[in-house]
Amino acid sequence: MNTATPARQRTALPAWLFQGVTVSYILLVVLFAIAAAINPHYASWDNIRNLLQIGAFIGVIAVGQTLVIITGQIDLSVPWNLTFSAILMATLCSHGYSTATAVAAALASGTLVGMFNSIGTAIFRIHSLVWTLGVNALMQGATLVYTHAQPPRVDVPPIVRALGSGSLYGIPVPLLVWIAAGAVALVILHKTSFGRYLYAIGNNESALFLSGVDSRKVYLGAFATSGFCAALAGIMLTGYSSQTYLGMGSDYLLVPIAAVIIGGTNIMGGSGGYLGSISGALIVVLLQSVLSIVQIQEAGKDIVFGTIIILLLLLYGRQKLAAR
Repeated sequence: MNTATPARQRTALPAWLFQGVTVSYILLVVLFAIAAAINPHYASWDNIRNLLQIGAFIGVIAVGQTLVIITGQIDLSVPWNLTFSAILMATLCSHGYSTATAVAAALASGTLVGMFNSIGTAIFRIHSLVWTLGVNALMQGATLVYTHAQPPRVDVPPIVRALGSGSLYGIPVPLLVWIAAGAVALVILHKTSFGRYLYAIGNNESALFLSGVDSRKVYLGAFATSGFCAALAGIMLTGYSSQTYLGMGSDYLLVPIAAVIIGGTNIMGGSGGYLGSISGALIVVLLQSVLSIVQIQEAGKDIVFGTIIILLLLLYGRQKLAAR
């Protein structure tokens, strides 16, 4: 009888290490305790309410990013897709269009950009890292042309203000939007065929194709959702700040991606889920706040989140190699 340990077992990392959702929530509790120890104000309801409100913007974007990353892809077009959608909504309102029309146009714009992103991945087979980065630059140019490179004229309707900074029975409206978006994401991922197809693509797209499923439609749905969520977050941010400005989405390139992978979604695709992205969004908000307290500049914050992504990429890559 051969009692030698198989090579796969020898090289595999401990299984508990990859229970990303559990680890992320433990990390969230520990980080919050550290922050509260540094500044007792962190434990106040006012501060918690503010953290949840800010986390909602990241969490909404993370809905789309989670779906895309599960397929093994990524969406780097979020910053200027968000910016263009927000500016489009605000300028349409300033030109006399109804709020419903302006919001619908912004959401449609974001969704169309997401659908365009899927073309590169699903049809031309260009990795989304390259394609969506190019689309982000394209949207930046389109925004500058649309605004003539000038600060856009802003008219933020009361409904949009309420969506970004209002409250209902003491609960921030952005948090309620996040809860609704998160619930939809959880249902999609765990209760629908589309959700199963997302995981299947991330694990083995060829096997999914052989089973008769058109992966192009799955990519289309994932990227369209990401574009829609970017536009929705742009509208919410406009209401929160009562203004739009060029580059308003610049802070949302790495942060939502970091939230997704900190929450346990494998950046190589095939595993994870939105439940972990919720804790990931709150973790990055806490990290940003703590880094601000210790006076780390924006460049330093980018270095921190970039380092996190690289380390987890290496960790997940090793996990996939060990599983083969």
